[in-house]
Amino acid sequence: MSTYLVAPDSFKGSLDASSFCQIATQVIHSIEPQATVFSRPMSDGGEGFVESFTYAGVGEPHSIWVSGPLGKKTKATFAWQADNQTAIIEMAQASGITKIRRPELNPLNTHTYGTGQLIQAAIDMGAKKIILGLGGSATNDGGAGALMALGVPLLDSKGHSINLGGQALKDLVTIGEIPSHLLQIEWKIACDVTNPLLGEDGATAVFGPQKGGNESQLALLEKALENYAELLETHTKKTIHLEPGAGAAGGMAAGFMGLLNAKLVPGFDVINETLKLDELLQNESIDYIFTGEGRFDSQTRFGKLPLRIAQLGNQHNIPTIGICGSLTCSTEELPEFKAIFSIVNKIMDESEAMGNAPYLLQQTLNSVIKLLK
Repeated sequence: MSTYLVAPDSFKGSLDASSFCQIATQVIHSIEPQATVFSRPMSDGGEGFVESFTYAGVGEPHSIWVSGPLGKKTKATFAWQADNQTAIIEMAQASGITKIRRPELNPLNTHTYGTGQLIQAAIDMGAKKIILGLGGSATNDGGAGALMALGVPLLDSKGHSINLGGQALKDLVTIGEIPSHLLQIEWKIACDVTNPLLGEDGATAVFGPQKGGNESQLALLEKALENYAELLETHTKKTIHLEPGAGAAGGMAAGFMGLLNAKLVPGFDVINETLKLDELLQNESIDYIFTGEGRFDSQTRFGKLPLRIAQLGNQHNIPTIGICGSLTCSTEELPEFKAIFSIVNKIMDESEAMGNAPYLLQQTLNSVIKLLK
C-alpha cells in the first residue's frame, strides 16, 4: 500500500491546485484503493494562495464584495487566523488578471483599490499581521489604489487624491502622512518574483505586455512608475525601486515595502512554514510526491514552487514527479525530479489544452501511476 503527497501549484487559467489534488486522489484510489493520499494545494503567492491555507484548515475563509481591477464589484476571500490575529490575503482575488475579460485589459486604468478594501476588512477584524500574496495581477499601479483605500494620501499638485490606475502615478506630487495604525501592523509580502520596479527587468517591461499594454502605453507607465519611485525615495530615504521583488504585482511590492515597511519573503517559505511539509515528510512514510504547474521551462530552475517541492523531497529521499502543461526542459536540467510529464500528449493548440486540462491531467496521472506499480 503506497502513500502519496500531492502538492501542486495551479495551472494558471485552466486548473486550480485543489482541482489537481482532487483529480490525483480519484485516480490514485481507482488504481490503488488502499493508498493514502495527502493533498496540499500550494501557491507561491499568486492564484490559490488563500485556498492553500483554508484547504488545509489553517485559516478560516471570509468573503466580501470589493472593487475589481476596473471598478466592477467582485467577490474576494481572505483567510483569517483568529488565534494569532493574522490575515492571509491574495491580491489576485480582488485585482487579478482573471477578474476581467482579455479585451478589457488595460494597465493604464486597472488598479488595486479592491485589494485595499480586502485588507481593510481584515484590519477591521483586528489583524495585527497581514501576509499579502502577490502574483497574477492585472495592474501596474504600484499598489497605489490599495494604499489609497487604506487611507494613505497620494496627492496631485492641487492637493487632491490622484485618480485610480497605472497612468495616474504620473500626476503624483505628494505622499502624505501614513496613518499610524498601518505602521503598527506586521506586513509580509509573499511572492516568487525578484524583478526590480524599473528598467528592462522591471514591472512594466516584463509583465506589462501580458496585462494588455502596448508599446506607447508601456512607455507612459514606465514614466509614471519612475515618478512614483522618486517620491518613494524622497519619502522613505531608501532606494526601494532597486530592491529585488519591488516590481511584483505591477510594483505593488514597492509601495508596501516603502510606505508600510513590508518584508518580502518567498511564497513557498510562508506556506511550507504554515503547512509544516517538513514534518509531514518526516513523520509519514511517503513513497511518491506529485507536484506541478502550468509550465516547466528555464524559469523553473530559479526557485519556482515545483522545484522547491522536489528539493524538499530530495532532503527526505522521496522521489518527486512533476506534471505540467507546457514542457520545454528535461530532467537533465531539473535533476531534482525523478520524472517530468506533460499532460499534452498530442499536437493541440494552447486553448484546446487549457480547455481540456482536467481530462488530460486525469489521463496522464492514470498512465504515470500505473507505471509506478
